[in-house]
Amino acid sequence: MTSSKNNLIPIAEFVIQEGKRLGATECDVRISSSNSVDTGVRLGEVETLEGAQSRSLQFEAYVGKKSASTSTSDLRRPALTELVRNTIAMATASEEDPFAGLPEARYLAKKIPDLGLTDDAIAKITTEKKIQMALAAESAARGYDERITNSRGASFTDWSGSTVFANSHGFVGSYSSTHCSISAAVVASQDDQMQVGGWSSGALSFNKLESPEQVGITAAKRALRMLGAKKVKSQVVPVVFDPLMAAQLLAQFVGATAGSHVYRNSSFLAGKIDQMVASEAVTIIDDPLMIGGLGSRPYDGEGMPALKRTLVENGKLNTYLLSSYSARKLSTTPNSGSTGNLYFAPGKLSPEEIIASVPNGLYLTSVSGPGFNVVTGDYSRGASGLWIENGELTFPVEGITIAGNMLEMFANIDAIGNDLVFRSSTVSPTIKIASMMVAGD
Repeated sequence: MTSSKNNLIPIAEFVIQEGKRLGATECDVRISSSNSVDTGVRLGEVETLEGAQSRSLQFEAYVGKKSASTSTSDLRRPALTELVRNTIAMATASEEDPFAGLPEARYLAKKIPDLGLTDDAIAKITTEKKIQMALAAESAARGYDERITNSRGASFTDWSGSTVFANSHGFVGSYSSTHCSISAAVVASQDDQMQVGGWSSGALSFNKLESPEQVGITAAKRALRMLGAKKVKSQVVPVVFDPLMAAQLLAQFVGATAGSHVYRNSSFLAGKIDQMVASEAVTIIDDPLMIGGLGSRPYDGEGMPALKRTLVENGKLNTYLLSSYSARKLSTTPNSGSTGNLYFAPGKLSPEEIIASVPNGLYLTSVSGPGFNVVTGDYSRGASGLWIENGELTFPVEGITIAGNMLEMFANIDAIGNDLVFRSSTVSPTIKIASMMVAGD
């Protein structure tokens, strides 16, 4: 059985005590324990029924301005004492870093809010019920249209876990969370062409999942809509990013605000605080305190409090993502180097209205390849989607590339949809970039 956070707290406190006793000037420890079950089916038969349990402990020790970290899955006290001793020895032998160390005590979280991250109902779902839901998702997908000719499978997955973080400044924090998801993927065939479509729904609470039938039908529709895909001629046109593609773009943009990139001057956003880095339509928010949010957390990986913050407001860059180390390098105040629930603030237009505003352009539904240079902001990715003519989706396209520069792309965002749905920890409504290069024939 997965260890509860109450069982893990004494272990964390013991490790910190041992760190102090054995010579660490500062130290912290992170312990996590989880339990998951993956129930998979394919072509109406159970294919996977696997459970996994894991637990891990990571210890970081500082000896002055020298540091080292190690990890283990052995939580017995003699083994932990040996781990602490070895880590301190490694730190003592390492090179000094004048910026190394824990966050100052004044920056640490004083309260641990309950963010509603668990659902007891998930643990009560029987194996039979999980199989039934996976089968229902696959059946709905396969039965939706005769052109659905094969299945990549469907699954129901559930997970529960606890985490504890403690450090030598006296901080001890813990929380538990749960998660469940349904997914399906199928193959559509027509005229010797095959297309794969998939869909999934995930949530911290069982009652927030889409129904298996919804998941299956959406997977089928996504496969069918790409049948007959072809290339288009190279041209500069508006590109409408569907919510999934817009969320990927958002993650890449915000990744460039990481303090580690900024202090190395390896980000296209370095030196741009209080400057316009996007159109006035763009506001980007990070809110790790959302109740039941998939990215919610009461504190960050260093024990600093989770806080809602507006990273970009009406196009202006307000702040970077700053761990305590990055903040020292940049001679400023830390504000957490990670995000929780990250999203574009929604606009007022429906996706249909945004598409209707495009006389000729691309509705982007999939990208491939890395294609992004965080130093320069240059962006180029393989793409597929649906072609827009006279404000309507007309035919599927693939084998093309979209390209631009991230600053120019964000400056050219001229429409943001009202269809924001929190499907993951980084989400977006539909967005439209007024002008991008689409390279095809």
